[in-house]
Amino acid sequence: MLKYRIFTVIWVLLGLTAASAKEKYAVLIGINDYQHPRIQDLNYSEADARYLSQILVRYGRYKSRNIRLLLGAEASFANIKNEIFWLGETAGQDDDVFFYFSGHGTRIEDTDGNEEDGMDEAFCPYETDLDKPATVILDDEIGHWFTRIKSKQVLVVLDCCHSGGAAGRSLENDGSRGVDMAAGKARSRGLINPDVNPYARDLTADNKFIITASDADEQSYENPKLGHGVFTYYLGEGIHGSADANHDREITALEMYHYTKSRTQEFASTLKRQQTPGKYGSLDDAVVVEIGKQLCALNMYDQDLKMVGLGAGRGVVQAGDRFIIRKTMQGITRDLEIEDRDIFLVEIGSVREGYSEGKIVEEYYEGISIDPSRYGDYYGEKISLGALQIITEPWATVLLDGKEIGPSPVIIRNVAEGDHTLLFRMNHPGYPGQVEKKISVRGNDAVKLVEKFKKK
Repeated sequence: MLKYRIFTVIWVLLGLTAASAKEKYAVLIGINDYQHPRIQDLNYSEADARYLSQILVRYGRYKSRNIRLLLGAEASFANIKNEIFWLGETAGQDDDVFFYFSGHGTRIEDTDGNEEDGMDEAFCPYETDLDKPATVILDDEIGHWFTRIKSKQVLVVLDCCHSGGAAGRSLENDGSRGVDMAAGKARSRGLINPDVNPYARDLTADNKFIITASDADEQSYENPKLGHGVFTYYLGEGIHGSADANHDREITALEMYHYTKSRTQEFASTLKRQQTPGKYGSLDDAVVVEIGKQLCALNMYDQDLKMVGLGAGRGVVQAGDRFIIRKTMQGITRDLEIEDRDIFLVEIGSVREGYSEGKIVEEYYEGISIDPSRYGDYYGEKISLGALQIITEPWATVLLDGKEIGPSPVIIRNVAEGDHTLLFRMNHPGYPGQVEKKISVRGNDAVKLVEKFKKK
């Protein structure tokens, strides 16, 4: 009888740079059902926010405790303001900040003359009242709140109608996101950094990369086939790896935008609609994710057959790829930082859409009981492999990370990306008995090392 467990892990962290000590903070907002009875409810805005939360933890090295998720009734005017203020209080200059809104947006008559087209763009919090335009959050107002954020790298993503002007996802019964309040009046709450572009003007783009789901006069669509807003679905797909246009294993903000824009436009055209994502700001080269260190969920562990199923498939994983399965040690103790524990090594044999299976080729803890409810989460980290060519004078016995390889000269293939320890043992008169050396290997690269040892 097969013994297996199926479970979902909390997505583990993947980062911009392994050595980076900076923190990353996010506020993610999704609203399906609005309080006002005449506002058309949405289907997938809350799913969008949850989806982005998983993406940020899985690929962006965001810690779950640093992500604030506001869904439905939680996304009130006051709570949105408080969470943006939290970003201002918590994130330092060198930290990363991500702000995301998925829900209704609207355009209302500008009352103080600071909008060229006479209309103010606005976000619709949960309690938006069609008869009270002052219940929305003007782009001017949220721009003022954002001035509290000290971070030099802020990514703002808006999946809503008219978001090229500042916000939206339409009220009209066409699968779009937005609210018609154009005839209403609203009090203006301040203009920040006037500029030609609505976002640069209203959200202060100096330290931001802002991606909008649609142009100022367009709708932003959601679709049951995707189970998400069209824009957000392809944003996540791009971060997943598809946006790496130059194949340098890094996805920049600009690459992410170009991929999301092209796929969103393609899909919208199949619906006979037009949706044109936009971008603003000067952080084009900011790295969003490094492809070489993908992490994925451990979906299945078959102890008898020594098989593992991972929550990643075509486009991310190939047959022959190797993954280290690790156990998350965070939270084991409040007093110590404990590194995640390697459990076993898996080689992928079959790959499908969104899923892959592999055979356990090496166990580091024989017979370990995998019990996530008691001991924590398990995940797989893809290994990028490099090679070492080692030449020494005189010859020496070479050990890599404590494992004897053989006498030099030697070529060591399939070396995992990262830092390693080489040990050279010698038995030659006048030479030291052993010499230790640290070396760093990058995936898909070959490192040639020539060592000439000196006599004592």
